[in-house]
Amino acid sequence: MKNIAVFGGTFNPFHKGHKKLITDVSKAIDFDKIIIIPSKIPPHKKAECLADEQDRIRMIRLSIEDTGINCNEIYISDIELKRKGKSYSVETLRELRKAYPNKDYKLHFIMGSDMLMYFKKWYKYKEILNICTLVCLSRCDEDTNEIDMYANELLGYGGEVIIVPSDPLEISSTDIRKAVNNKDFEKLSCYLDEKVVKYILERKLYIDGF
Repeated sequence: MKNIAVFGGTFNPFHKGHKKLITDVSKAIDFDKIIIIPSKIPPHKKAECLADEQDRIRMIRLSIEDTGINCNEIYISDIELKRKGKSYSVETLRELRKAYPNKDYKLHFIMGSDMLMYFKKWYKYKEILNICTLVCLSRCDEDTNEIDMYANELLGYGGEVIIVPSDPLEISSTDIRKAVNNKDFEKLSCYLDEKVVKYILERKLYIDGF
């Protein structure tokens, strides 16, 4: 059976923190394929100053060109961008399950510990647990007992949760957009790959708004 990682988000823009998260997960789990899925309209938060869909895809592609991630294939999917309305994870996972049958592939849905703690509020969360394994990134300074408690609770619903310790880069997409607006190129170089910085400046993204 092959392992597939599913990593979704607004990615506005995709930054070094996102890339490190994928790197940390791929070190813990041997994935045959990683699917990165930019969302159209996130259901859990307001998307401010959202860049064009194709711009976000191109920035992801530029960022993952030289990742060093231990995976044979990293794929960017527009599955949610094609969908009308808000992007619910369960709908995406249903489609992926049809494309990757259960007998041949194991889907892993990557999330942060903050998302795990609110997972029971997600739309059709029990169905998500039946479709995939949750992979939760846990920061080194977090209360692991609390995270384990939430994970064990989901196990009671028939789910599987893998906790991956991580020391993430704390990067805010809002701060990145502010840095663009303020022409703070030093900060941008810390947050983004140089190819992405160049792309944002050439395309004049995130100007006069963040």
